[in-house]
Amino acid sequence: MPVYKRSDTLKLFKAIKQGEILPVYLVFGERHLCRQTANELIELLLPEQTQRNNLRVIDGDQEEPRKTLNQLRTYSLFAGRTVIKVNDSKLLYSKVIAKTIWNKAEEAFEAKDLELTGRYLKQLLIMGRLASDEMADLSAAKWKSVFGFAKPQGNLKWVQEITATTDTPNNPPPSEKNEAADLFLSALEEGLPSGNILLLIAEAVDKRKRLYKYISEHGAVVDLTVEAGFSRAADKEQQEVLSEIVQKTLAGFGKKLEPRALPIFLERIGFHPVAAERESEKLALYVGDQNTITIEDLNAIIGRTREEALFELTEALANRNLSETMVIAARLQENGTHPLVIISGVRNHMKKLLIVRSLQDIADPSYVPGLSYGAFQKGYLERLKQQRIEWPSSLPSHPYALFMMFQKAEKFSTTKVRNCFSDILDAEFRLKGSGLPPALILENMFFKILAE
Repeated sequence: MPVYKRSDTLKLFKAIKQGEILPVYLVFGERHLCRQTANELIELLLPEQTQRNNLRVIDGDQEEPRKTLNQLRTYSLFAGRTVIKVNDSKLLYSKVIAKTIWNKAEEAFEAKDLELTGRYLKQLLIMGRLASDEMADLSAAKWKSVFGFAKPQGNLKWVQEITATTDTPNNPPPSEKNEAADLFLSALEEGLPSGNILLLIAEAVDKRKRLYKYISEHGAVVDLTVEAGFSRAADKEQQEVLSEIVQKTLAGFGKKLEPRALPIFLERIGFHPVAAERESEKLALYVGDQNTITIEDLNAIIGRTREEALFELTEALANRNLSETMVIAARLQENGTHPLVIISGVRNHMKKLLIVRSLQDIADPSYVPGLSYGAFQKGYLERLKQQRIEWPSSLPSHPYALFMMFQKAEKFSTTKVRNCFSDILDAEFRLKGSGLPPALILENMFFKILAE
């Protein structure tokens, strides 16, 4: 059987409607898409409402594989098919995918979704057979041995704080885990009772496992992985996924988003599929009988906070990304942020960069561009603070945040940062008395600041 990608799922659904029912289905990849696709599969496999009694749902975090296997091998008391759905299945886990799970934990933490962060960290604890208080304190060598990738740099205190409240069940030794996968493989090879179907849901899988190879040949594998990162290809795929979710959700309410509003919607949401669906629902309910959702409706319901947008603006400016800086500045003005507030935010950020550039110009200790975080934190930063009686209060207190600011400051010379204040002051005077369009004044300022 072929491996179905996101764009191929309709072919799989059509095959099921035509009576091509398989004994096992594996759906893995982006969490929200997996849940959505699994629900559609269940509706097709158990089309009658009365058949929903034949659905068994198992939480993979609490699963006892032998019990699941017993259910799979048992004939149902009810007529028709029986679907045994395992959410967050661990059958196809190994340390090969530990890095993927870690990346998801970091993304969830950055998005301030502590519940999801805890779920991913719990999966890593189970995978590494660790107690809840052991993970953050692992040495670099032990971390590499347990998870198969280098221990992340920086302060992992947040890991310790979250895992401290995590309840980790008794974790079977690796031999039992491997045995469970082999037992499921044997059961599938022997043949399940007629009508019994196994549906496995996972966010990542080790494709080298024999069980995966069997499912891909004799069952159906749906790969809903979305490319991560910030490359052009990744961004394009993420935008496509979000666009489909938004349009599908709104279509369910008989609504549509005006074309020029869609890019703004996606830019504000970021790659958060669950948020895209929920915010689409809010928009549909907000407009009532109105069929088309406008930018005005979007601004009323999904207006990002000024603080978040100002932070993104200064980040884009510090990264010398002119196009992104201009886009965010325009969004801020569309949402009613006064141009002088934007000027103030830029000025405050440039003050911080000037302080950092001044520190980098000190002869002892000397700053070396491209310094690694470890060398920055343990060597350079410690010596720098020893040289100063009073540390600038406007700079970040966290070493990693300070490291990132030092990296950004490398992109500006001290002279250039000083000259920026003239450009900022000139823009402020023009805003207060020239009569020129504010957007034009701000664009001119950004061009001057970011000119090579």
